[in-house]
Amino acid sequence: MSLVHYPSTSLKPHRDESLQNGHLWIFSGALQQAPSWVETGGVLDVKSSTGQFVARGYYNSATDIAIRILTHNEDEDIDAEFVRRRIRRACELRAVFDPAQTNAYRLINSEGDGLPGLVVDRYADTLVMQIHTAGMEQMRPLVLEALLQETGAQGILLRNDGTARRREGLFTEEPQVVAGEVPKQIPVRENGVQFVIDVWNGQKTGFFIDQRDKRAALQKYAPGKRVLNCFSYTGGFSVYAALTSPETRVTSVDVSAPAIKAARENFTLNGLDPQEHAFETADVFDYLEQLRQDGELFDIVVLDPPAFAKTLGVRTHALKAYRRLNTLGMQVLRPGGILLTCSCSGVIGMDDILGAISTSAQRLHRSVQLLEAYTHGVDHPINLAMPETSYLKAVFTRVE
Repeated sequence: MSLVHYPSTSLKPHRDESLQNGHLWIFSGALQQAPSWVETGGVLDVKSSTGQFVARGYYNSATDIAIRILTHNEDEDIDAEFVRRRIRRACELRAVFDPAQTNAYRLINSEGDGLPGLVVDRYADTLVMQIHTAGMEQMRPLVLEALLQETGAQGILLRNDGTARRREGLFTEEPQVVAGEVPKQIPVRENGVQFVIDVWNGQKTGFFIDQRDKRAALQKYAPGKRVLNCFSYTGGFSVYAALTSPETRVTSVDVSAPAIKAARENFTLNGLDPQEHAFETADVFDYLEQLRQDGELFDIVVLDPPAFAKTLGVRTHALKAYRRLNTLGMQVLRPGGILLTCSCSGVIGMDDILGAISTSAQRLHRSVQLLEAYTHGVDHPINLAMPETSYLKAVFTRVE
């Protein structure tokens, strides 16, 4: 039985069905009235229109998602032990990784691990933490204590520099060490492949660890092939491809010069000679157009762009961009070549991506075979009651 008396708020009639099914969001329009008696980020109980307990979560009056659920158990207090249990459960899931092969992965995946607003990535003995919501900001001391107790990490870096915090009424912050020591560069292993991660300045928390299984999947297609990796960042897909055969040749393209420099270094780290491969600092759309004009063709084209759509308001524009990108990619892909198309836009679904690929092929009078489709890896679990929190799609196709 709960030892704490939490303030409460009530739902309008028939607004508790999704919560009973495990959903973790309550929108402001579902409340009978805004609970002005609860501070931003404060924990409260949610009751049905007839007064029965439904869930317990934290509140924010400044966002459409007014309440994010932490538990559906009336007897479960939101305290240090609650946070430890959730983090311990998340660590148990990640025990599937052999640290001798993979020591870089997502440790806490927000709603997917029952801790809305919290993301923690592990790079060897360092944790990189992001707090996106006001409620989780209130729980920061409990989270830090539990992470140190449950993970054995030697250092924790807080990366609260994401703009998503502003929607919650939170300030963005410069990266800061909140426990132990955090080096500027961290060597890690991923499926036995080596990378050096800049957790202080890199995109997201330093590396796109959600593409681990897709990088491995690419390898079976790559031996002896000519590969073009667009939006290559620090060369994840590129290194995996180049390792498959001495005859494989990879061209990595990214608009960021520091990312391209890091890609070269990751090649060297894995015993690959960067001089045998190409590294281009360029806008991908412009580069692909130039390749098309020059008549260049590749055996494999990887398209892994940043999110074209972060909100529904730009979804239509984003779909046009995906169609254009896939058209350009196919125009530099030899007949029978492999196209890997990715999207990390949450408002773009798998059917949207498949539709964009199909439309591009029809425009070019080419046929497409769907070979493989991927979403999230094991370290990015998704609450099945919340399909809207799924964001990643990756599709392997063969284009004739």
